[in-house]
Amino acid sequence: MNKINLIITLIFLSSLSYAQTTYFYGSNKVESKRKTASLYSVEIDRERGLTFVTIEMIPTRKMSRLTYQTSYNTKIRIGSWEGKYIGALSNDKKSTHSADCSDNWGWSKPTIGMKYRYTLVFADVPPYGYTSFALEDKGSSTGCSGYKFWNYTIKNPDTHPKSNWTEYSLKSHWKSKGADVVEGIYENAVKRENMPKYKLGLIKSDNGYKLIYLSGAENPGWKIGDIKAYLTKTASANLYKVKYFMGNKTVNEDLYIGFERGLMKLIWTDREENLYLKLYPTNEDDVTTSSGVQSSGTGFAISSNGYIVTNHHVVEGSSKISVRGVKGNFSRVYNAKVIVEDKNNDLAIIKVDDQNFTSLGIPPYKINSNLSDVGNSVYALGYPLRATMGDEVKLTNGIISSKTGFQGDITTYQISVPVQPGNSGGPLFDSNGNIVGIINAKHIGAENASYAIKTSYLMNLILVMNTVPSLPKTNTISSKKLSEQVKFVKEFVYIIETE
Repeated sequence: MNKINLIITLIFLSSLSYAQTTYFYGSNKVESKRKTASLYSVEIDRERGLTFVTIEMIPTRKMSRLTYQTSYNTKIRIGSWEGKYIGALSNDKKSTHSADCSDNWGWSKPTIGMKYRYTLVFADVPPYGYTSFALEDKGSSTGCSGYKFWNYTIKNPDTHPKSNWTEYSLKSHWKSKGADVVEGIYENAVKRENMPKYKLGLIKSDNGYKLIYLSGAENPGWKIGDIKAYLTKTASANLYKVKYFMGNKTVNEDLYIGFERGLMKLIWTDREENLYLKLYPTNEDDVTTSSGVQSSGTGFAISSNGYIVTNHHVVEGSSKISVRGVKGNFSRVYNAKVIVEDKNNDLAIIKVDDQNFTSLGIPPYKINSNLSDVGNSVYALGYPLRATMGDEVKLTNGIISSKTGFQGDITTYQISVPVQPGNSGGPLFDSNGNIVGIINAKHIGAENASYAIKTSYLMNLILVMNTVPSLPKTNTISSKKLSEQVKFVKEFVYIIETE
């Protein structure tokens, strides 16, 4: 290794990265019999998630070789944060290598008074605002040890955007001023690697919304009130372009955020989506919610004269219910009202109540109230995540996984059919095109574990109606293949919107 190559490496790295570098220029030297050593610089590269520490050595006497070393027990401490040693930087500007005493890295026949530098690489970067620096080396089992430096101050200002919001002040604001349909406090539903269980507050801003950090970060640099994201409106309702601050506070703009009733979904372009549950305000909280479409679910016809089945939670608390997609026309919206509901079994039957309505047509399927066997093939139709997926009906299929649902619930099936927010209230069909269930939930912590209410409970609800509708008596699609069944069935599966 020679001085010229090493200096070129350092300049090249700094020119390509967005780094914060503190230079000490070799002050406060550590002296030995033949050389001096000092801390030259500390570079924090947030783009690559690495911290570089450069040490400068100067020969003071003639020697055949100037070597450097550090043990595997080396670490840096910046505030309360610690960085783990990866290795010494190699000449290829990308890789690292061991710098143990036996490796003998250094320069042959060094010139007295010349400056020679080597760089140690450490994993991750410290939180913003941490400035006290120390390099520690406890040495290896063979006694090899490198230099130690402490009581240094580096440049690492906390420039992250902040607010004065706390969970308490957000709730107080919404109680006094009201909230719109998506404002509130959300929590990450499932903790994954690099995705902590954040609790975030969403509050309206001039151009969209701000996400405020409240709790849950693994990085101690996050403080209550820090801005977690800026949301900007797009042409699609309930879908926002996002400027998002990652766990290390670097900016990521390769994602979108969409909203469904009680849910916020982070839609990444390069990784699995994140689902956040809305914790506040609930229906019991004293918060006035402004009008607008609060939710979107799915429903299906059970008679020609306007009776439609959906979930109770889709229409619960609504002041207005709208139906889209009748006979495939999504631009035409019909008003509807609740006729009967079963909160315990999450079922509701609504009826189109609109002066312009004539008929839904005769559904081509029957309701099969017999118990389906485990292993039977089934499929669902619905309108999930319309903000990103659009208004075309979506088909997903699978099998009956269990005759009981979540925690052994006998009213539901567990199915392997993938469902998303917006599928709620949609029909579950068997391979013959008979309705055997009503989609109502998914297991957030499990892969492709969804739930559908058994049709026997729907039949019980129909029987208590004041006027029992005339249900379909004939299945006209049982002999058709799946793609043909869908062509007929989709005309009777609707978008249910509520305010």
